[in-house]
Amino acid sequence: MSQYFNSSSKRDEINEYAKDLNSPNFDKKREALKKVIALMTVGKDVSPLFQSVIKCLEVNDLEIIKLVYLYIINYSRAKPDDAIMVVELFRRSTKNMSSPLIRALAVRTMGYIRVKRINEYLIEPLKELLAHEDPYVKKLLFCASLRCTKSLPISLKSTKSSKLSKRWSLKKETLLSSLT
Repeated sequence: MSQYFNSSSKRDEINEYAKDLNSPNFDKKREALKKVIALMTVGKDVSPLFQSVIKCLEVNDLEIIKLVYLYIINYSRAKPDDAIMVVELFRRSTKNMSSPLIRALAVRTMGYIRVKRINEYLIEPLKELLAHEDPYVKKLLFCASLRCTKSLPISLKSTKSSKLSKRWSLKKETLLSSLT
């Protein structure tokens, strides 16, 4: 694990990571992402890699997706204009029928992004998931809606679905107990 925290004195370290992140080799991408996350946790600025890291979401590897979502949570406040582009990728992840875990990770990450300009775009993907069958996704959906802006629960209540209206009119304790 300490291998990811070794700092190199190369001037083009960021360019090297960008090259590895854009590589078609999954192992190179994974290792580069681990190094980028390690640099991020130490406090180094790796925000210039935002576009290269986001491109890694096109890979359908769970470990890579987790690392990219961690990066997005950290840098969405610093680069809100770039983070708006991620909303479409979240939408695709929430429609991923191969794994409810990928859908749940997308929902959880949407909940952790606390940038007002982005939260208004996250309302639609969250609304689309309300009829989801998986209890883990439902639980994270509820938590994400609570973390988003104050207008999110109001806009969810205003939809015409009676099932949705009933769910959001329940007391918090009842809803939490039904999801667990």
